Amino acid sequence: AKLTAWKSRTARGLTVDNFGTSAAQLIKRTMELYDRDTISAAGIAGSVASYRLSSRSKLEGRVENAIRELFQAQVENLEKSTLKKFNAMLLRKHGKDNEGKEAFYNDNASAVTSALFLCDAALDELEIPSLSLTKAKASQEMSSKVNTALLTFPDSPAAKLKDMKQVTKAVNKQKQPTERKVDLGLDLVAMVRPDGFGNLQGFGGYQLGGNNIIVGIHNDADSPDVIAQFGGKRPPFLRVQPKLKVDIEL
Repeated sequence: AKLTAWKSRTARGLTVDNFGTSAAQLIKRTMELYDRDTISAAGIAGSVASYRLSSRSKLEGRVENAIRELFQAQVENLEKSTLKKFNAMLLRKHGKDNEGKEAFYNDNASAVTSALFLCDAALDELEIPSLSLTKAKASQEMSSKVNTALLTFPDSPAAKLKDMKQVTKAVNKQKQPTERKVDLGLDLVAMVRPDGFGNLQGFGGYQLGGNNIIVGIHNDADSPDVIAQFGGKRPPFLRVQPKLKVDIEL
């Protein structure tokens, strides 16, 4: 029952509190209960005792394999959540001071350290040394991915889209009215959400006069978190939000 509850939680992109300690205790308790329930067969010579030991080994293997899978699933969940939060933080800070790439990297070096520290602390709770399930490899890979995310962020679709919006806003502020007129514009924002679990994401935009088109794609239609947000249903494959703009200069 406990393994089922843990699998349900990890399937929703979450981690289990104190997983390492709890998992080690579960293995120990399971084997102790098996030994207690089969103790009467321990002293019987021949095939009965041999069958008991064989069954014990199989039970232990099944429990340990399930826990190994849960450990790996939670490591992947931590990786996704850490990168998602880190990229969101970079997007909030991007373009605020119009700094260059080098200054952007230097200013966010502390954010890298903070993100890795929090992830490392969460990995501590997953470790099960008795099964050789440690954080060493995951911590090293997480460090590489967070640093790569920082280095590639200024050229990412999300950063480019924010830059484009800021340029458009600055240009509109600089315009001086020369005569009375009424301008109409149309903004179309479309989001395509095909099948997948969120490992592909991108944005693109196009501006023609006062009209803007922004199209995004995120293959997260099968993600349990997304389905939960839509009340248990898959999100629509295509969602388009039109916005009519009216600019009156007097």
